[in-house]
Amino acid sequence: MNIRAANALGALACAGLMAYALYAQHVLGLEPCPLCIFQRVAVIALGGLFLLAALHPVRNTGRRVYALLLGLVALAGI
Repeated sequence: MNIRAANALGALACAGLMAYALYAQHVLGLEPCPLCIFQRVAVIALGGLFLLAALHPVRNTGRRVYALLLGLVALAGI
């Protein structure tokens, strides 16, 4: 699997996480706590960055930059 496909898979996983969060909120009636809302923001940011990395063809330096940004956003979400 190439790096662009892996980034697209990461974006798809983030979209799935957000779909379940919205399902749990609106269908199951679970209200999100402040931590859950912060995690949603982090997952949306991570998904957007994954999507950008999947659509943007880069070489080795660009891959490292995207990896660093993805790691920072993921750590912020923790």
